[in-house]
Amino acid sequence: MNGSAQEWRRHWPALAASSIGVATGFSMLQFNASIFIQPWQASFGWSRGEIAAAHNGMILTALLSPFAGALLDRFGVRRPLLIAMVLTGLAYMAMAQLTGSLVQFYVTFLFLQVIGIFTTGLAFTRVVAARFVQSRGLALACTRIGISLLGIVLPSILHGLVAREGWQAGFYLLAGIVLLVGLPVCWIGIRDLPRAPHRSGETKESYWSLLRRDRRIILLCLCAGLGYAPLSTLLSQFQPLLTELDIAPADAAMLTGVLAGSVLIGTLVSGTLIDRVWAPAIACLFSLGPIIGCLLMLQGSLTFPAALTAAVLIGVAQGAEIDIVAYMTARYFGMKHYSAIYGSTITVMTLMSVAGQVGIGFLHDRHGNYDLALLCIVGGLAASILLYLLMGPYPEEDEPAHGHMLGSELSEARA
Repeated sequence: MNGSAQEWRRHWPALAASSIGVATGFSMLQFNASIFIQPWQASFGWSRGEIAAAHNGMILTALLSPFAGALLDRFGVRRPLLIAMVLTGLAYMAMAQLTGSLVQFYVTFLFLQVIGIFTTGLAFTRVVAARFVQSRGLALACTRIGISLLGIVLPSILHGLVAREGWQAGFYLLAGIVLLVGLPVCWIGIRDLPRAPHRSGETKESYWSLLRRDRRIILLCLCAGLGYAPLSTLLSQFQPLLTELDIAPADAAMLTGVLAGSVLIGTLVSGTLIDRVWAPAIACLFSLGPIIGCLLMLQGSLTFPAALTAAVLIGVAQGAEIDIVAYMTARYFGMKHYSAIYGSTITVMTLMSVAGQVGIGFLHDRHGNYDLALLCIVGGLAASILLYLLMGPYPEEDEPAHGHMLGSELSEARA
């Protein structure tokens, strides 16, 4: 049996648990928060701007991501993850107790965002990347299958429940999913691998020293930000953008769904390819797709087939981007500081995304169309291609594969 097959045979339970875990934590609310907007307006009289202001907490969570990652690198994933899953469930319950005070809303939502960091890919991709080496790309892609599948069914279930029972019931459902599904699965399936012994002559370099010494960390962060932020910027205005290009509103809504479905395709295809081809080249290839999509949208008017092509190209690229960054983090820098480095890429991606999502609205208001915004998006994607090519060849892997540690891992699990 080859090494890749051995990895899957030994570690598929941890991968399955990670896929379920990342789907049942804070990410659920990220994909379904809009369902609660109108009920909150009806119950409390809040404006959409007042509700949207709660998402400014993303800036704080972005800045905290490297520190959260360093914590996971130092103490392992299991303990912080289990604590965070419990607290995330309790935070969902606390959201159900909102009384109309904006201060209460902002504080509760901020707590949910901060503690939710530990229930995202920041934790779970470390679990997977540590176990899979020869098929790491595909394994990291499979980590996102759970949230893609849940994203298909949960919005409709949540919307129906909120319509029948009220918005509070929606948060109780989210709490139940975390505490009754995510937490038990993580308790059973997520274990920290034994740490590799410290080798003679090996320096105990901190992440911050490595950050100052190795320019490729900054380079990877810029690649991630310039590759991902333009895509999230497009997504934030995709439906109104299409309607301005003569696509019927119903068709624009349908194409938004097509884009979301294309994300899973991009995830799996890119995950398979980067196990076989230099990952920066794959990142460049997938970045070309949305550039073509933007150039199509710059024509002034779209036919439905052209709009469909643009939606698929953008969705596939978004699905590829995050997994490629996670793979490159492990491949270039190893696992010692994996979560801190990956957390740094999340910081840059989030801050650039916030700037892009605000900027595209202002540019549209100023110019009356999206043309300049689309040109800026093309520029960002083109810059990411150039920066990816500067990453250079992979370093030689000097840390041992974790497959042979299975016996120790199982012994720990039985303890």
